[in-house]
Amino acid sequence: MQRWRLAPQSILFAIFLGALAALPPISIDMALPALVNIESTLHASASQAGLTLSLFMAGFAVGPIVYGPLSDARGRKPTLLLGLALFTVGGIVSALAPDIAVLLGARLVQGVGAGAGMTVALAIVRDLFEGDAMQHRLAAITVVANVAPIVAPSIGVGLLAAIEWRGIYGVMAVCGLVAALVTWAGLTESAPERCGGFALSGLRDGYRRALTHRAVIGHILINGFGFGWMFAYVAGSPLVMLHILHVRPIIYAAMFAMTGAGIVAGATVNGFIAARGFASRRILVTAICTTLAATLGLIALSVVHHASLLTIMPLLVASTFCFGLAAPSAARGALDPIPELAGMTGGLLTSIQMLCGAASSSFVALLFPVFGIFAMSGVMAACALLAGMVWIWLGQRGGIETPSAIADANSTSPV
Repeated sequence: MQRWRLAPQSILFAIFLGALAALPPISIDMALPALVNIESTLHASASQAGLTLSLFMAGFAVGPIVYGPLSDARGRKPTLLLGLALFTVGGIVSALAPDIAVLLGARLVQGVGAGAGMTVALAIVRDLFEGDAMQHRLAAITVVANVAPIVAPSIGVGLLAAIEWRGIYGVMAVCGLVAALVTWAGLTESAPERCGGFALSGLRDGYRRALTHRAVIGHILINGFGFGWMFAYVAGSPLVMLHILHVRPIIYAAMFAMTGAGIVAGATVNGFIAARGFASRRILVTAICTTLAATLGLIALSVVHHASLLTIMPLLVASTFCFGLAAPSAARGALDPIPELAGMTGGLLTSIQMLCGAASSSFVALLFPVFGIFAMSGVMAACALLAGMVWIWLGQRGGIETPSAIADANSTSPV
């Protein structure tokens, strides 16, 4: 009897990889409605309950640094199974946690485990696809990964009403277990070569090679700054909408879903035009320039005191659309040049993306009490400007051309 396998060209394969990439945002957004209940049940403070999110994100930011080179050395499938095992165990312990200390530790472990999903998914795409086909698949993953966070808070609210907060973490554990079973039964090892080693010297040399390859690090930074302008919006939107514009919470939820749909639409357009040969460099510059124009428009509206829900929402949707438009092209540009280090490159892309998002959201939180709406729009504009500067630098050095065409010439070139 022939064993069932996920076919790389199938829609199910794309959905599965997208689901792996969606594990972290789902695990964050689904848990948001449970924070107040965690405070009362475990006798924790609001800041301690909030740490369940912070520690998860910290684990998620650090994990890919290990998973990337581990998947290059030992294979995608065993590395993914390790991460999903940690994610599942973290979810189970979180659901059964007797106190806040155990819950915090379990969430950290769960975050570390979640880091394997996106990292290995990116590496698998690089293993199996080339050129425009790779970009089209990356766009599909971006679509799936960003649909999930739109519905995750609503799922969390429903689960909270039905089975209380512990059930939310139990559902996360079930998701991790199902993903592990699908990986074990249906995923074929895709890594072209495995050296079998995981020595520190190899890690050092590999990271040096990736970090000094201008096309790789340049596209990683463009992706990171793109995530930065998107996360500045995520951090600033409740402050702007609820405290400055006094929008009702239900309206804010609808607006947030609309901007999330913008990311999905942008990634969908990317996949559509990539399949028709639209150059990645043109996609990136279009996304960056449009975002810069939109964020400068937000600043201008604030200066003339015409910021309202109707005037700023189109600009915010345009900005999130442009992140979805840019992300697959930036990921392709980072993954294409050094295929034998696809795992390591995917890990760097994931970690730097999270660091940029954490930095931009922190700046918004720190600046908002003084600058109000300018904090959000200013940080978004700064991220778009930085992405544009990197794009110009890549163009001057030749790194913005089709990565596969310059890989050999640049593989040992210093930044």
